[in-house]
Amino acid sequence: MALNAYSELRQQAPRLALALLFQKDSHKQLLATVLLFGLELDRIVAQASEPMLALIRLKWWEDQLDQPAHDAGPLAGYLYHHINEGHLSPGQVCALIRLWAATVQSGDTDLSENWAGLLGIMATGAGLRPSDLADHIGRAVARSRAGQTVQTPSAREIYQSCGPGSEFLICLSYLAGEAGRRDLERAPLLIFSLLYQVFIKPGSR
Repeated sequence: MALNAYSELRQQAPRLALALLFQKDSHKQLLATVLLFGLELDRIVAQASEPMLALIRLKWWEDQLDQPAHDAGPLAGYLYHHINEGHLSPGQVCALIRLWAATVQSGDTDLSENWAGLLGIMATGAGLRPSDLADHIGRAVARSRAGQTVQTPSAREIYQSCGPGSEFLICLSYLAGEAGRRDLERAPLLIFSLLYQVFIKPGSR
């Protein structure tokens, strides 16, 4: 199966896709798939006119984990592929679905714990050292997407805590922090700022 999750992420959320530029190819498609899934869960919650409709749609995603429907779309195929390859477990995906379902049932609009769980799964998939920084950055990403200003850990702190492969966390942390200070859609040289964060800031490692 040819995976195009990263290309799809670049179309749907180009700034988020920048965070994966420095990952190994073996991890990039998996991380892009998890991010796409988080964006899809966000859309379900935001667009449903009634809570029950959102819960039905979330349950539909749970049903796709065994065998996606023929017309389920590429994202279901990406998830199914990574589950079959052992990169994701059905339990991890179901845990995310249930986080968003709990948000719907509570009527809460705060998705910070949802994205903490999402980033935790990404960190595990990338083989990072266990650290609560992934959860912290996930919360920051959610809050920055909601228009809030957030404080995020430094590139050096992330690398020292999480180790090699944590470039996507460094980038997501930087993007979340900057989103409250400037319009990232109007930052054409943003990639150079990310390069500096990834390759210069953790220089004393």
